[in-house]
Amino acid sequence: MELAIIISGPNFRYLVGSYIDTFERFGALIICPGNGSHSLILPRLDEGKAKATELPYIVYGDDEGPLNAIKSFVNSNCGVIRRVGLEGRATLNYLWVLRKAIGEFSDYSIDDLLASMRISKDEDELASIERAVKAIEEGIRFAHESIRPGMTEANVVRMISDTISNAGAEPRDVLVQSGPNSAIPHWTPSRRRIEVGDVVVIDVTATYNDYYGDLTRTLVIGDPPSYFWHVYELVKRAHDEAIASIREGVTGAYIDSIARRVITEGGYGQYFIHRTGHGIGLEVHEEPFISQSYDKALPRGSAFTIEPGIYLPGRFGVRLESNIAIKPDGRVEILDNYWPDPVIVI
Repeated sequence: MELAIIISGPNFRYLVGSYIDTFERFGALIICPGNGSHSLILPRLDEGKAKATELPYIVYGDDEGPLNAIKSFVNSNCGVIRRVGLEGRATLNYLWVLRKAIGEFSDYSIDDLLASMRISKDEDELASIERAVKAIEEGIRFAHESIRPGMTEANVVRMISDTISNAGAEPRDVLVQSGPNSAIPHWTPSRRRIEVGDVVVIDVTATYNDYYGDLTRTLVIGDPPSYFWHVYELVKRAHDEAIASIREGVTGAYIDSIARRVITEGGYGQYFIHRTGHGIGLEVHEEPFISQSYDKALPRGSAFTIEPGIYLPGRFGVRLESNIAIKPDGRVEILDNYWPDPVIVI
């Protein structure tokens, strides 16, 4: 591979230290792996952002486009290009621009390489994740104290988002799923009014310094529906036993099997319809995955969710989610600790 292209997104943020979104224009970090030469290639209107990175850069104007900038860098630094490494998130337009600039080449995925670089976080990265988690806990705490029948799902989303912002983090996806909507894991909040007896699943993501936290708690408004406590306690046991199984070197598939066994033996296996967890970092879903098919060992520095759930269509769902880090010294740490009484007394 003679050339690698990193476009705006989490890998760019990881390598450069900031996001530079060039929208429809070409913008990338380009690297010659053979000698380590590298440069940003960006529209001229982003030159101020390029300077702030303190990396080499080339800018181009809208009247000329990026072709000459790419040619100049490649001819001066990379030599003959036969293979180009690209991210899966790169659009076809990037491929077409590169072919116009440097001719034909074989494209090669560098996604696995980049994931292997990002999977082990240092203490600063883990601290950012924990700051995001603590802000999410404040949002859920305020919702637990304030939620009442008659509020819409969207009302509760705004309360949580404002509280997270006031705690110094950036609210991202805030899901409030009430009544039968709680049985739809990716239901997006609506104007449905929360009623007495509703189960309410609150699933919140936020970032601090661009790093994600992701927590879920399940509440019930007033007297719970039948079977609620049985389902809730089964999910909580699956959550706790999965966390107890975590240590450096085990696979995501092994941890998933622990949670899945608890729920299956409890008679609800068919209603556990997703993986047990996923990595968190600069993306809300990244490696490692806590799933039946993820057979890689979990390394030191990895951070991920544990979030088993049971979903009874048309009735209610229960999901409970924690964030876990395997610290650089090998210790397993649960990053969240706010567990309110699920029942909202009215």
